[in-house]
Amino acid sequence: MAQTESEFLSELENFVSAQLTIMEKARQIAADEKQTDAEIRYESRLSAYEFLRGKFDNFHAGKKFSDL
Repeated sequence: MAQTESEFLSELENFVSAQLTIMEKARQIAADEKQTDAEIRYESRLSAYEFLRGKFDNFHAGKKFSDL
């Protein structure tokens, strides 16, 4: 069964939200354990997911993908 665009976007948005939660927790754990390499890795992933979250916020606000 083919997935509709809205179903796909909903699932992707849920995935991004879950990843944000995971990356925030992982960054906190790495910082608590003073694992600099891991902290940098999780920080960059968190930044990427925050970027995607912003794109979903734009989508819900009726803005274009390229809007800031």
